Amino acid sequence: MLSYKKKILVVEDCDSDVSLLKHMLGSAGGIKEMDIASVSRLIDAFQRIDEERFDVILLDLNLIDMDGVASVSALAAEAPHLPIIVYSGMEDRRIKEEALLCGASQYLVKGHEDGHSLRHAINLASGRYPAMQERSAV
Repeated sequence: MLSYKKKILVVEDCDSDVSLLKHMLGSAGGIKEMDIASVSRLIDAFQRIDEERFDVILLDLNLIDMDGVASVSALAAEAPHLPIIVYSGMEDRRIKEEALLCGASQYLVKGHEDGHSLRHAINLASGRYPAMQERSAV
């Protein structure tokens, strides 16, 4: 039986945060069911999305080429079919609400999540988002 690996695009400009994310998912058993690619700039994310199929985007809000919730809006416009999980160090209710209004499906705060909650968020987003898209098309 072939098992399907979820393809995750991590948009994060800090290599140590990407490594920590992979370690956390690995400790929760999620790394075996996920194929994780990472880019450090939003422009690189656009290119990868055009070239490859992804199931979920994990997005940091402080990037080299774009900062804040504008990156959520830009990604949501570029790839409206993909769920975006903001994974940010900013714990600010206003920013969270704005990110969700701009197209993020979830907003997680770095340091508040463990591997199991990250894995759950990814599974929830990748499983729920296609159904949401289908319902809105009806």
